[in-house]
Amino acid sequence: MSFFGIIFLRESYNKKKLLAISLVIISVIFLLFNFQSTPWVGLIVAITWSAYNLIRKKLKVPAEIGLFIESAFMTPFAIIVFYVLSRDGNNFFSTSDLKISFWLFLAGAMTLIPLYLYLKGVELAGLGATGMIFFLAPTGQFLLGIFYYGEYLDVNKLISFVIIWIGVLIYLIDLKNTQK
Repeated sequence: MSFFGIIFLRESYNKKKLLAISLVIISVIFLLFNFQSTPWVGLIVAITWSAYNLIRKKLKVPAEIGLFIESAFMTPFAIIVFYVLSRDGNNFFSTSDLKISFWLFLAGAMTLIPLYLYLKGVELAGLGATGMIFFLAPTGQFLLGIFYYGEYLDVNKLISFVIIWIGVLIYLIDLKNTQK
C-alpha cells in the first residue's frame, strides 16, 4: 500500500521510506523464489486490498458513507447467497439454535467496526503509514501459526519475516522522526 501511495497519490517519500518499501518487496520476491508453488491467494489478497484502499483514498468519501455504499452494494449478493444456502438446508440462522444465530449476527459488527476504524486511520494518516502498520495483523497470524498451532518455520520464512520487519521499523521510525 505504501508503494501505491507514493506512485498514485504522490505521498511524500525519502530515501528511508524507499529503502523500507524496497526491503519488503525484496523479501516477497525472495519468498516467491523459495516456495514450491506460488501463493496466489496471498498475492491476490495483497493486491486487491491495496487497490481497495487506493480507490477509497482517491474517492475521498468519508468512511461512514463509503461503508454504507459498500454495504448497500453487497446486500443483493448476500441475499442471493443466503437464499441459496437456506434452500440447500445450510441455514444456520434459525430459531432452533439462538446462540449460533447470535454469534453469526455479531460477526457482522465485529467485521464492520475494525474496518471502519481502519478506514478512518487511512483518512488521517495516508496509505504509507497504514500500510506499514497493517503488517501487525499478518505478523500476529504468523506467530500464532508457529507458537500455537506448531506450524513448521523454515529458514526462508524466518529470513523474509526479519527483512520485512526491518523495513517496517525503518519506515515507522522515519515517520515518527518526520512528524516531530
